[in-house]
Amino acid sequence: MAERISSESWSNAYNILMNHDFSDGLNYWYLNCCDGYVISGGAGDQGGILMDSDQNYAVITKRNECWQGLEQDVTERISIGSIYRVSAFVGVSGPSQESAEVKATLKLEYDDSATQYLFIGRTSVIKGSWEKLEGTFSLSTIPKRVVFYLEGPAPGVDLFIKSIATSTEGCVSTEDENIIINPQFEDGLNNWSGRACKIVLNDSMADGKIVPKSGTVFACAAERTQAWNGIQQEITGRVKRKLAYELTALVRIYGNNVTSADIRATLWVQTPDLREQYIGIAKLVFKLFLL
Repeated sequence: MAERISSESWSNAYNILMNHDFSDGLNYWYLNCCDGYVISGGAGDQGGILMDSDQNYAVITKRNECWQGLEQDVTERISIGSIYRVSAFVGVSGPSQESAEVKATLKLEYDDSATQYLFIGRTSVIKGSWEKLEGTFSLSTIPKRVVFYLEGPAPGVDLFIKSIATSTEGCVSTEDENIIINPQFEDGLNNWSGRACKIVLNDSMADGKIVPKSGTVFACAAERTQAWNGIQQEITGRVKRKLAYELTALVRIYGNNVTSADIRATLWVQTPDLREQYIGIAKLVFKLFLL
């Protein structure tokens, strides 16, 4: 019994922001020292701003500082070297009739150095209108934590957000070269190794109940004592900058009294200064049903 595990679709439409249209309220979003809520377009115009009836909107209120706004942690969804384009529709409402500046910013938190702020883009918004905020960013390394947020209007000005979308340039299609060598194990376990466990090649297991989904053999990570034990391959020389990669794998679990497990695909990255980073690619909650 095998399951298919795939990363979220990496394409030019790939959005690293979860719940980008607020269809699930403020789930995945956090209010940075201010208040906020989500309204539907059916609630009517708000603060003189025209609302579409078929959309949800985030309203950020009780802002006492320019930097207060809405944020989301995107650490595990960022790829090194990829160029991300940000597009957001924003509005403002408040006592001032003058225009207000809205900015998109990345907060980069490190273990051994000061927090940095990366400017993405800005737009000037007139009360009662929607304006499009656009910008791009790219990271050469992944900090401990990467937070995307919108900020900027003066204290006392409410911030309205219609939607926020991100897209990434460059994508490896199924026709492109596979950066994994010996993916079907036709050459045995060459280029593969166990991460603190044993890996073996089998043509069947469990008295013939487990057989390859395709091909003639499959690999098994055995004698695992920790959740992070598994099968691995170094791909250092085959990863290209400014490309996003899609991962697809066929996996299953086997063991005494085991009916479910979290299976994860992860990148281990070591930077030139020998700092180590772990980047989550995908996660599957596997459940085994006995019929």
